Formats: sequence, C-alpha cells, structure tokens
Amino acid sequence: MTDVSELIRETWEDFKSPTTSTFASKMGHCRNTITYLEETLDMDRSGLTKMKKSVKALYNTGNMHVNNDMLLAENLERLGTLAKSREQEAELSQAFMKFSHVTKELASLMKSLLDGLNNMVLFPLDSLVKGDLKGAKGDLKKPFDKAWKDYETKFSKIEKEKKQQAEKAGMIRTEVSGAEIADEMEKERKIFQLQMCEYLIKINEIRTKKGSDLLQCLAEYYNAQAHFFKDGLKTLDHFRGFVEGLFGQLIKIKQKQESERKQLIELRDALKGSMSSYKEPVHTNSMPAGYSLHQLQGNKAHGNEKKGFLLKKSEGRMRRTWQRRRCVIVEGSMLIYHQDESKDPVKLNLLTCQVKLVPDEPGKKCFDLVSSSNNRTYHFQADDAKEMEEWISVLNNAKEEVLLKAFRDSSESHTVNQSVRELTSSIVDRVRKLPGNKYCCDCNASDPEWLSTNLGVMICLECCGIHRELGVHISRTQSVVIDALGTSQLLLARVVGNSSFNDIMEATLDHRNKPNPTSPMEERRDFIRAKYEQHKYAILTCTDKEDLKQDLKQAVLSKDLLALLQVYAEGLDLGTSLPDTVRP
Repeated sequence: MTDVSELIRETWEDFKSPTTSTFASKMGHCRNTITYLEETLDMDRSGLTKMKKSVKALYNTGNMHVNNDMLLAENLERLGTLAKSREQEAELSQAFMKFSHVTKELASLMKSLLDGLNNMVLFPLDSLVKGDLKGAKGDLKKPFDKAWKDYETKFSKIEKEKKQQAEKAGMIRTEVSGAEIADEMEKERKIFQLQMCEYLIKINEIRTKKGSDLLQCLAEYYNAQAHFFKDGLKTLDHFRGFVEGLFGQLIKIKQKQESERKQLIELRDALKGSMSSYKEPVHTNSMPAGYSLHQLQGNKAHGNEKKGFLLKKSEGRMRRTWQRRRCVIVEGSMLIYHQDESKDPVKLNLLTCQVKLVPDEPGKKCFDLVSSSNNRTYHFQADDAKEMEEWISVLNNAKEEVLLKAFRDSSESHTVNQSVRELTSSIVDRVRKLPGNKYCCDCNASDPEWLSTNLGVMICLECCGIHRELGVHISRTQSVVIDALGTSQLLLARVVGNSSFNDIMEATLDHRNKPNPTSPMEERRDFIRAKYEQHKYAILTCTDKEDLKQDLKQAVLSKDLLALLQVYAEGLDLGTSLPDTVRP
C-alpha cells in the first residue's frame, strides 16, 4: 500500500502536469489508498474510545476514593474531639487528629493527581473522539467520494459525446484517451485533488493528535504521578516519627488496660465464687431462663386453662412481700385477682406476654410474666417445681392456642380479634419508642404517623406522599393510626428504626442540607428521590459487585440486618444469588 507521503508527492506531480493521460488510473489508486486509511482510522476510533472509557473509570473511582478518604478524615477528627473531652482518653486525641490531618493531605494530593488526569489525558481524548473522530466509518471521506463520482460522471458524459461525434462522421471509436479531454476535465480533476488534500490534511491532524500529542499528554501525566508519589512520600516520612513514637505510647496504654482487665476478671471470679450458695440446681425438665422471642412449647397434657393460687410479689416502695393471689388462665388471658376479690381483676393478654424463669432462694420455684402491653413484670412463686411447670405449660399452651385461632379465622371470635389488636398495639408502641422514631426519617417533623413497612422507618404525612410517588417497589407506606396493620408488617419496623436506618442511608449527608418540616415539597421530593432511588448519601464500601455479594452472604449467615441494609444501600439486589450458592 502506498505511503501517505508518496500519495501527496504523486498528487503534486499530477497538479503540475494536468494533461497526463494516466490521471484516471491514478485516481483509482488514490481511492484504494484512502479506503485503507479508512480501515486504520476505524480501528483507531475503536481503540481510542476504549481507552477513554478506561481513563474515565479510573477518574471516577479515584474521586470515589478521595471522597471516602475525606469522610474517613472527618470521622477520625470526630473521634479525636470526643477523646479530648474524656480525661481518660485525652492522650489518644492527638493521635486521632494527626491521622485525620495526614489522611486529608493524602486525599488532597490524590485530588490534584485526578485533576491532572482529567485535564492532561481525559479532556484531549474526549475532544478527539467526539470531534475529529466523530461519526461512523466513512463519514470523513464523503466529500472525497462525491468529487470522485462527479469526475466519473463528467468523464463518461464527454466520452459518450466524442463517440457520437465520431459515429456521425462515419468513424468508429472504441475508447477516448485522457489527453483528448484533459482540458474539459480540468475543473473536476482539481476538485478531486482538492478534496483528497483536505482528507489527507485531516488524517494528518488526527495522526498527530492520537500519536505525538497523546504521548505528550501521557508523559505530562507521568510527571504528575511522579510528583504525587514524591509528595505523598514526603508527607508520610514527616509523619513517620510520630507513628514510631505512637507505638511505644500504645504499648503503655495496652499494658495499663490489660492490668485493669485482670483486676476486673479477678473481681468477677471472686463475686461468682461468693454467690455459689445462691445458685438454683439445674432441672432438666424445667424451661430455660431468659426473655426470648421463641420459647419452648408447654406440655399439652396440662391444657390451656387453669385456676388456682400463686404467690405474687408486691411492688411496694419500702418493702416487697409475697402475697397469695387467685389466678385464672382462660381464653388466652390471665386474670390476677386482688386481695379484695370483689374488685375487677388485672387482665393480661397472653399474646403480649412472655414467661421468664428466674433464680431465687433455694426451695422456692419462681417465674416472671413479662407484659409488653403495660411494660410491667409480674413475679410469681408456685408451691413446688411441679406446680410451677404446670402453670408455665398452661400459659404457653393458651398463648399458642389463641395465636393459632387468629391465623385460622380472624373473624371467628371477638376475643381473638381483640387479643391480636392488643398485640399489634403493643408492637406499635415499641416501634414509636425506637431511637429516632419520634421524628420523621426524612424531614425531622415530630410525631410521624406513617410507616414504610418494607424499610422499617417512620415518616410524616407530607413525606409519605412522596414515598408513594416512588412506587411500592421502593417504599410501601401504611398509617399506624388509621390502617389495621398486621404483625408481619411490623417485623422490620420493630428492629430497624429511623436512627439505625439513617446512620447508613445518610452516612455522607451534610445535615444542614436535609429538609425540615417547613421545607417546600419540591425540595423534599429531590432529597427523598436522591436518598431512596439513587442511594446518594450512603457510603460505598465496595467497588466490585462480587465483593458486595460476599458482604450479602456474610450478612445473611451472621443474621445481621444492618449489614444487609448496608448492602442494599450500595445498590445490590437483595434477591441475587449468593456466591457458591445455586438456586433450585
């Protein structure tokens, strides 16, 4: 294939000798060369486009790294400020502040390097791809192709006329030489040569920009990288002396803390030893102590109703005494009568209660009934272990029976419906008391009455309207006052809460920019869409989807709901397959 410089030389000679008869054949040669140039240009366009994408990805991930560095520096500074305010941790404050300062300096250097990458490499690449190489293959040579077509059309027309003239004169001509029509084709020939020159000039400019100019940009960026690492090394060298001194200081602090820990362990062991006489013997048939959401089932042989007497510990301020009280378990409730049985008894909905075994004096069998509806704990004592286990079995059987009835037919019994409503009401009360739930999750309006059931957060009426605009695939809202919520709709709300949710979803938010109760709807809408659709204010701990999948797997295995929320905040579909897990 003829070199471009050779093509330029031949074109220049043709321009000086316009009457040459070989011009037509050379035009075909020029077209073949330009077709070859178009092929190489298309490969250059593809390679430069891919390079631009990789540089842009490097720029974006670098900026993400800088943002996370600055966030880390802010958190280190916050820890330093907190340590400074505590006398026992004051010596650690300077160290946290130093690390914050160095992190900010390194982030600033990285930001300068990324600005250099953008200005020195990304901008020239973007200009070349969107400017000189804009369009598809063949766009650049369209004027040249038109000039070639015009030349061929004019040549064919003149050739036809010459043959017709010869035919009229009684002559037969098979071909017409180029020299005969050179003068008549001068304009078309020069236009063709002009367009070819324009095309070759453009090719030359592109070769310069993608060759020497691009390499010069990369060389400048290399120098910027060298300065970045040099300045970063200076910063770390300056910090090295402090870190080396810190190691010695930390050894002393750890020794002091280890000494305190040993003293506490000795004290704990001494206390345990002194309390051995108070320990209750273990009975394999008794139910385990502790306040658990899932308790063992009672012995079905004891049924779900019982009447009898229990000792109940009074709650007097001066002294607490055991008093004999008549107790009745019936229809999923426990009735506790007063000393004066003419008074109405205390009625406890067993759906809102749980049984808890407690250690007590030797020979006495006690258990607690913890009621979430009135936030009280009732202390009971049975005559013996067998009687205590019977009461506990009946309590659990009655609770299970009323719950099963509620699932089978919620309209069957008014008593069952009332029990479920009481249970729901007690859960809603607990939800309202979770940290942050006294205020709207999005605008801090007080006393929110709307719940996003699939996110577990409380919101106000105004923000609820925007949540509904997002769609139920993002947020499903119900009123805790108007709507009849089921216990399944309160599962997330019971354990998440506004504070825990915002610690993750608003981790990078400057709270001065957060809407307030008087903010206009458009400002709320922009904020809520950024928060829930784009997850704009969440920290990104992973840049790779496979790493996020590993985090999801770990969150599921450890049953860590907040870790699961962090994965959701980073944009991973929670329905995705876990690593090394095949769905059936």
